Parts: sequence; structure tokens; C-alpha cells
Amino acid sequence: DASFLRMGAAAAREDPAAREIKNFLTQRAAQTLIFILETGRDEITADWLEDFKNHTGFKRYHGYGALKLDWDDYVSGLLREPPATVVVQMKRRGNGVGGWSKNNPYLQDHVYEYEEDIEPRKLAARLMILREEIAKEWQDDLALITRENDEVWRSFFEKAREKGVDALINMQLPSDVFAHDVNHGGTLYRGGSYDLLKRLSTLRASEKMMRSFKTSSKSVEGGVKAEWLERMMTVYGAEFEGDAGYAVDRKFLESLLSSSPKLITKEGSGETVMLSPVGIVEELLQERANIAAMWSSYITDIVGDHTEIQRALLTDTAV
Repeated sequence: DASFLRMGAAAAREDPAAREIKNFLTQRAAQTLIFILETGRDEITADWLEDFKNHTGFKRYHGYGALKLDWDDYVSGLLREPPATVVVQMKRRGNGVGGWSKNNPYLQDHVYEYEEDIEPRKLAARLMILREEIAKEWQDDLALITRENDEVWRSFFEKAREKGVDALINMQLPSDVFAHDVNHGGTLYRGGSYDLLKRLSTLRASEKMMRSFKTSSKSVEGGVKAEWLERMMTVYGAEFEGDAGYAVDRKFLESLLSSSPKLITKEGSGETVMLSPVGIVEELLQERANIAAMWSSYITDIVGDHTEIQRALLTDTAV
């Protein structure tokens, strides 16, 4: 999706898939930092950071693609941003404030102001530390995708045996990684990020398979598979984009697996194709695992990325 892959200074040297996962990593680091600031009762700085580069409203966004510029432009921009002073107004007493009646016309509002200093460079340093910590977690969590695929099949066969019931859901996976949002097992939002990694990898795998089917040497069979998967994506895949709930990938895969195999006769050629949803899901899961492994390789040297950005900053300031 070209609209998702933001173009920035990194575009000339990075694979688009590397840019995508690093953009998402930066988004989650920024969201985590905003949450930390808020819980530390520093709402002024949290609001300033959310407004930085026009990201208002994304602190609770459970989705990907929320970063409006490339990852290195965001980090370097924060490093280069000059210190700021925010003037805060607070109503101390008056109508309905401080125990005073809000219906007394003789009470005047008493408002006082104070200034809050914002140091973007310090925020950038904290953001880079979070990017490094989250990247390490993601390398562990992305390795779980293969086991996640095994869990899809275990659950599928369990439901087939037990009339649609799976009492052992997620039996092969560590429980802490499924904690949504604030989590005791690592950085904040680790579980939510893992859910989104599964969602995004499933979406990208589906898109890649549709392209592959359309260019297949077995053109009729590939065309039938592409049309079916595209139709299933339209009907069951709306939640892949935007701010959606959890387990979007699982619900989509279950929808595919619940479809019956069928013989399809292609109009025009008259050729008959056996469409096997189970076979398509098997290919999709393998592609999802490949994408997860590729992403893991792209985030092995986040420290090196930061070193490069800081070197560029020093070069610019020395000129």
C-alpha cells in the first residue's frame, strides 16, 4: 500500500518493508512514551508530544500507519526541535470551582497561569531508548508467529473434533504476550503490539498471495484463487485497516477455514478448478512466517540507526 509507506530521508537506502516496520516501531515507541508521561502526571508534555508533527489523537490508536512521516524524519525532527515553553491556564476558584457555587453571579473566575518547559531533545533520547527496548521484544515476539501458525491448525482440528468448541485456545503460547495494553511482562503495550504485528503480517501475506496468484503460470487456477481471496478480504477483512479491535488476524483466518472446498468452472475457458481454502490458508501462514522473519532481521540494529541519526545531527551543527 503506497499510501502507508511514507517517503522520507530513509527511502533512498531502505527496503519499503524495512521502512514499514521501523515506522510502526517508532509509532509504538511514541505512543508508549506518551502513556508514560501521562501516568507520571506530566500531561502537558504528553499533549505536546502528541501534537508534534500533527499526531493529535493517536495515543490510544490501536492500528498501524499512524505515523505521518518516515521514522528517521520523526526522530531527527524531535532532536532538532528547539526547546519550547507552554503557557498553562488553570481556574483556581470561581463559578463551580473550589467548592464555590456555580450559580452565584457575584463570584468571579480566578485563573492563574504558569509556564511548562518542553525539552524535545530529551524526549527524543527517551524515544530512542524505547525504540531499542521494543525492537528487542519484537524479535522475541515475531519468533512466536511460527508457533502462532501451529496454534491455528491445532484450534482448527480441535473445533472439528469438538463441534466448534476449542477449550484449549492459545495452549502453545506464553500467556503474558496476550496482555493487551499495559502489561507486566515488558514495555507497555507489548501485548497490543504483538496483536498488531499478527494483524499486519497477515494482511501483507494476503496481499502478496493475491499478487502471486494473479501472475501464476497456472493462470486460470491462480485467477480463481486470487478472486476468492480478494472477495474474502472484502467481506471479512475490513478491520485490517484503521483503529480496530483485537484478534483481527485470527477471526479472518477462521473465516477462511470455515469455507467449504468447491469446484469452480471458469467462465470463458470452461476449465474447472478445485478451490481448497485449507490449502490457501496453509500458504498464507507460511508467507506470514516469512514476513515475520524478514521484519525481525530489519530491526536487529536499531542502535545503529540512532547512531547514524545522531552523527548526522552533529555534522549539521558543526557546519
